[in-house]
Amino acid sequence: MDQVTRGVRIANVARRIAPPRDDAETVQSVDRALAIVELLLRAGAPRTVREVAAGTGINRTTAHRLLASLHRRGWIERVPDSGGFRPSLRYLALVRASLDDRDFLDEVRPTMERLAQLSRETVHLGVLDNHEILHIAKVDSPETVGVSSRIGTRATPHVTGLGKALLAAGSDAELETYITHAPQQPSSSPETSPIDAVSLRADIHLTRARGYSIDEGESSPGVRCLAVAVRGVDNRPIFALSLTGPSGRFTPERLEACVPEMLTAARTLTAHFGGDGVPRPEADA
Repeated sequence: MDQVTRGVRIANVARRIAPPRDDAETVQSVDRALAIVELLLRAGAPRTVREVAAGTGINRTTAHRLLASLHRRGWIERVPDSGGFRPSLRYLALVRASLDDRDFLDEVRPTMERLAQLSRETVHLGVLDNHEILHIAKVDSPETVGVSSRIGTRATPHVTGLGKALLAAGSDAELETYITHAPQQPSSSPETSPIDAVSLRADIHLTRARGYSIDEGESSPGVRCLAVAVRGVDNRPIFALSLTGPSGRFTPERLEACVPEMLTAARTLTAHFGGDGVPRPEADA
């Protein structure tokens, strides 16, 4: 589909979903409920009834009632420690359904194939699923010797490039939730694995600062990985891409040379899937 056709289709969709000009055609309770959902999606951390009311301009009694309805229907969840609310995983299910409907992998595969040719390493695509990384697509290295992997396998996020990229792209609150529920088993290289909360927070901070994550054999000895997250609507992370290769060939120098292409791919795909752009490393700010 060329850009003109895509632009026309997007414009047509926008016209269909745009609020009608006549306020009489709108349903106030629906408008308010959606305003609450949008606020929680943008917030990046749980919000109390008082904060929701202040952020939407809805009075507290109405906000409380609407939050209760959304919670009962499973669209938001209460966070016990904070007393606030956040979007539930049902929202993520909708995102995935939307991506499936638009042949998501078909749209990403050309980028993965290009990265594999440029880097000469294996490209993986993974998502966070119930505090695990799920590998859902890959393009093998064109080299004779590469990395053996299978689609459908799962991994511990905090010892993988894909996982660290996605954790870094999420909010601090989501990171703390992950730390609370994170698997505690060490990886195959325990001496380099950030399996404790302090090390993980430091690693995530570094990943956010530079815009990409690195796995130095933490999940598999002798394997090095570079990964970036791709964001969608409301700049929420939806998946991550990684370059993975044998450490002897995919040296720190070669990894560093691949960083610009990976960051460009992440920004381009983020824009393609409705994001506002991938935050640049602090050095670029």
